[in-house]
Amino acid sequence: MIPKMRLGKCLMHRQESDNSHTLLAAEGQLLELISEGAPLPQFLDKLCTALDVQMGNVVSLVLLPDDEEHALHSIEQSAAEFGLTPFSCTPILSTETEFLGTLETYCCFPRKPSLTESELIEQAAHLAALAIQHYNLDVRAESCSLDWNGATLGSPHEGPPSSN
Repeated sequence: MIPKMRLGKCLMHRQESDNSHTLLAAEGQLLELISEGAPLPQFLDKLCTALDVQMGNVVSLVLLPDDEEHALHSIEQSAAEFGLTPFSCTPILSTETEFLGTLETYCCFPRKPSLTESELIEQAAHLAALAIQHYNLDVRAESCSLDWNGATLGSPHEGPPSSN
């Protein structure tokens, strides 16, 4: 089994929006997950599910830079075994254009994304970037907090603080 991969059956129903330029329908709920500090894998799974449901006939997943190097090749092989073809490969970039990962999308039949689908994929990549950056900040803050807490405890050679 390939880590951080989510392949499922193709969704055969497409949800039509009233406005063809509507952003990802679940955007508000996804932003709430980010603000609540939801675990990154949980957020990315919900993001991919929202994209899959809104677009229909696709399966998407996020690859992070720390994923195994052979993961993309393995994923493409697994996708082909399920009858899926590459649909879109979108880099996930920070506001400073730092590479954060890739949003991969596979389709049940060979075709290119429409303009609306491309916009949805870009919106999903942007939300993924926000979540990854938020997660990275939390990890850094935790690390700083541990350093700070360690510094306030004093040297291990010192005795406990006196109560005088």
